[in-house]
Formats: sequence, C-alpha cells, structure tokens
Amino acid sequence: MPNNEFGDFQTPIELARALVNTLPRQRWTRILEPTCGVGNFLSVMAQSHPEAERVGIEVQPEYASSASQFGRIITASIFDFDLAGDVDWTSEPGPTLVIGNPPWVTNSQLSVLDSINRPSRANTKNARGIDAITGSSNFDIAEFIWIKLVTEFSDRPVTIAMICKTQVARNVLLHCARHSLPVTSSSLRMIDAKKWFDAGVDACWFTVELGPGRTDYTAQTYPRVDASQPDNRIGVVDGQLVANVDAYERSKQFDGVSPLMWRQGIKHDASAVMELAENDGPRTKLGASVDIEKDFLFPLFKCTDVYRDNLSVVSRWMIVPQSHTGDDTELLASTAPKLWKYLTDNAAVLDGRKSSIYQKRARFCIFGVGPYTFAPYKIAISGFHKIPQFRMVGPYDGTPAVFDDATYLLPFEDPASCAVAHALLTGLEATDLIAALAFWDSKRPVTKKLLQRIDLSAIARATDPAALRERSAATAAAHGPVFEAASLTHAVDRARGHTL
Repeated sequence: MPNNEFGDFQTPIELARALVNTLPRQRWTRILEPTCGVGNFLSVMAQSHPEAERVGIEVQPEYASSASQFGRIITASIFDFDLAGDVDWTSEPGPTLVIGNPPWVTNSQLSVLDSINRPSRANTKNARGIDAITGSSNFDIAEFIWIKLVTEFSDRPVTIAMICKTQVARNVLLHCARHSLPVTSSSLRMIDAKKWFDAGVDACWFTVELGPGRTDYTAQTYPRVDASQPDNRIGVVDGQLVANVDAYERSKQFDGVSPLMWRQGIKHDASAVMELAENDGPRTKLGASVDIEKDFLFPLFKCTDVYRDNLSVVSRWMIVPQSHTGDDTELLASTAPKLWKYLTDNAAVLDGRKSSIYQKRARFCIFGVGPYTFAPYKIAISGFHKIPQFRMVGPYDGTPAVFDDATYLLPFEDPASCAVAHALLTGLEATDLIAALAFWDSKRPVTKKLLQRIDLSAIARATDPAALRERSAATAAAHGPVFEAASLTHAVDRARGHTL
C-alpha cells in the first residue's frame, strides 16, 4: 500500500527479483537506487552483484535505516542534487545501473498532502491558457524523476530501469526524442499493478539504455514481466509518438487531416433532468411521465450503446433545448411553454451545475450542439472503449439520433456519403492507422484529435473505386439506409476528390 505523504509503493521482493532477472546480463560496477524505500531492489542486487558498489537515496530516515544493510544510503531528497554528479562514488567508473520504483503521484497531489518530498511546481510542458489552468501544467513525480535521470546521465553509458505508469514511459520516450538524448534502446514490460500494489493503473517495467551509438526512440513492449517475446513496438516516428510502430509504417500515408470535421456528442451535466427513459412515453429516472413539446425530444444513444451496437430500439430520449449553444433559452417560455415549465421545475439541478463552462451562458444551456446534431445520418464511435467500433446511424421515425459527450460523430445529410465514409473508416487502412495512434490503456483512447488525423480522401484515392462502391453498398445494407446506385457512385467520386 502507498505511503500517502510521499506517494510511494514499496516493491515486493518477489517482484523486484523477477524484474531484475529481465535485465541484460551485465556486470554492473555501480548501482544507484533513487527513492530506495526499504531497499528491496538493493537487496536483490546485493545477491546478484555482491562486488558492485550499491548506493541508495531515501528521504525517510526509517526507510533509510532499513535499506542500509544492502548498501550505502544517502538520507536526502533526490530533488536536492545532481544524481550523476553529486553522488560520492568510491569505486572506479564502470557500467552503471539506475534502478527503482519512484513515487506514483503527481506534484499537485503531493502539494495537497503538504509533502516535503517534491520538486517545485513547474509548467514542464509549456502548457498555455486553459491547459495550464485546468492542470495540464501539473506533472507526474515519476516522470520528473525520469527526465532528471536521462538528462543528468546523458553524458555516459548507463542503464535506467524503473517501475512507472505506462503513460510516464511514453512521455519520457517522447521527451528523449525531442531533446535528442542518447537513447540506444528501451523496452516496457507490463506489470499487474492490481496484483502487486492494489493500484488501478497501467504500469510497466521501463528500461532505457543511454550511451554512444545510433539513437533509437522506439521501445519493444512485452505483455508480461516473464514474456520471452515482445508483442508490439511503440515509439517516436517522424516526431510523432505512436502506439504501434509497424502499423504506423504501413499506414502513415493516411495520417493527415480529415476532410470532415469530427464532432463530440452533447454535454449537459444533468442526466437526471435532460435524459429520459422510454416506457410507454418519456419518463424520468424515477418513473414520472414527462409532457413536453416533441420537437425537443431526440433518441439518445450513449457510448456503450454505440460500442455494443444497441441501436435498433430507442430506450432513452434526450431533451435538446437549443439548436446552438448561443441560443437564448428564455424564448422557450413562449415557443415551448411545456418544456420551459419542465426546465424551471428542475432549475435547482440545472442551475447547480458546477462546471465553469455554464457560467455567463444562457440558462439551461448545453454544449456540443449545432447543425451537425440534427443531421439525419451519422457515423458514431465510443471514445472510451478499447476496440474501435464505427456505427452508421440513421433517423428514427424521421428524428435524428443524438449521443452523449463520450461519443464522437460525423454528420451527413445523405445516406450514400455516410455509407462511403463508414466503408473507409472500417477498412484496413484506417484500422491500421488507429492501431498505430491509439493507446488503449488511456482513459479515453479514442479522441477527436486522433480521429481528425484520418485522411479519408487519401484512403479513398488509394482504394479501387469499384471495391469501395461494393463495400459501401454492403455497409448500407447492414445498417438499413436505402439509396440509388447513382448516388453511391457520386459519393465515391466526391470522397476521392476531397469533397466527401
């Protein structure tokens, strides 16, 4: 379990031994463990490298005392000195291993806990504006330590191997590439953090070799600590961090700018009021019947519905009081009196929404609404699920479907264009590109930024027109829209000419 003041998880000795066994068989002469805790890694290294000089750094005296039986311990914060230059080694320079398990928390979390063991807050990624305000300028302590290590040891051969979140490992690889640090090889081995630390995060054993030679900012990834073969390779290609290097090499010609604008579903932060269940008419979650003007009720599908293809029957409705976020909702009092009464009856919930985006906006406003919301045909995909599933969705009894804000969509006025886009998005080219770009351990692996990089026109031009027409007709048949063959031919031609 973690020590919350310092954000540390002590590494079980069994895990430390298994991780050390994955390291290249070198005869280390110097071994350094920053934030060594009780010294479990030093203990394992003392058994495998009894002749090596072992040094640990630990800020907590009781931990330092425990670790001292396995090496020389410096009782200090690693943020106070240069790890490569200020450690007073007694042995001659030689192969050096830096090993450990740095804290798993962010700088802001330690600030809240009033911890003394943290660096000064810094906007390490040069975030600007809203990103800095909302916390993008915050940083992970382990990432800070990693960057400190690769920077301070960049002038000598050294192996760094530490447990960290997979997101931290990716950020470090990207940092090394952007700053031309001398990384010659690296690897990630996935760790069952729930088993070993009772932590619900994606963690890995990240190993980096620094030294002279050809730089390589890609990393082999292994599905388990004891896996003998990698199952993937991540890294930086052409300045971009990618999740699958091989898939990216196959599909990078389609990595560009989508000719269509991806949109996010509706955000309202008031599901108890704005979302209604279908039960012989729209009803609240408590079962009360709701009587409002039908023009403001739309079939609602959530990201899980999209992922699971639960789209054949309408089980939910969403109230959409605006056609654009800037609309004056006060006009509803005269144009839709039933809806206005319902909204004012539930004003306590709607007025109590905490997000600052609702401030200085029309009362009862929503976000993610515009002309695209009311397009009759859409392609939708969940942002949260780890297998990309694009769905073609048409109107229900003439009413267009709407989606929650965890769903991304492309709007279409005609079914043929929708069918062509769906065929392109579900083809091998787009599938490879998504596999290359999406990190599935992220909370929201599919994002608008990722989708906007899929150049559908480039894919269309690389696809035989007859084959594309055939695939588009098949996807339309599976989803229900009906259209003439001529309109499909025109839609394919438009897709190949940038005007999908």
